[in-house]
Amino acid sequence: MTGVTLGKEVFTDLDFADDVSLLAKMLEVLVLALTVMQEEASTFGLQTNWSKTKILQVPSSSSSSTVQVANEHVEVVDVFVYLGCMIDSSGGSRGEVLHRNGLARSCMNMLERRIWKTSIRLETKLRLYQTYIVPVLMYGCDTWATTKYLLSRVDAFETWALRKLRIPYIRHVSNAEVRRTTGCSPLSHLVTNTRLRLFGHIARSSPRKDHH
Repeated sequence: MTGVTLGKEVFTDLDFADDVSLLAKMLEVLVLALTVMQEEASTFGLQTNWSKTKILQVPSSSSSSTVQVANEHVEVVDVFVYLGCMIDSSGGSRGEVLHRNGLARSCMNMLERRIWKTSIRLETKLRLYQTYIVPVLMYGCDTWATTKYLLSRVDAFETWALRKLRIPYIRHVSNAEVRRTTGCSPLSHLVTNTRLRLFGHIARSSPRKDHH
């Protein structure tokens, strides 16, 4: 069967600009869909970039590292980045949350000497943190499959980041005091609210319309 079923809906593909994700319950069907897509695209002068094309099975079950499609070898992977988000064969969000955590931490470190360790007012540092760091960490969080562990990693990053703005660890100040000083609520609350906002948007939308 082509596509995957969610409720009463069947999804065969997800498209964004020139990026296409084909969905299938069987590898053989997916290979056929890729072949047909290549043939149909060629009539418009378009070509599939096979070097960027990946196959991911959820859960991972393939013992082969490549699959032949239209005389091309397509790599079978356990994880890849699609539209800025890390997708892995577990079907969860652990890899993506930790990936975002690492990116945000790198951004914090890049600005340490020029921003965080300077005499700039705390209010200004907080604005810069909210503008440049939080969006990196929270990108795509409305679709995360969250767990207590993942939410704790989000909050742990935030307390680490807030301490770098003003309160070093050597002062042995509690996390609660850090939040009181900076006036920042846990980011895990923002994750939950963002996910609920997306759910509300979809629940209120007509099932006959695409959800954007």
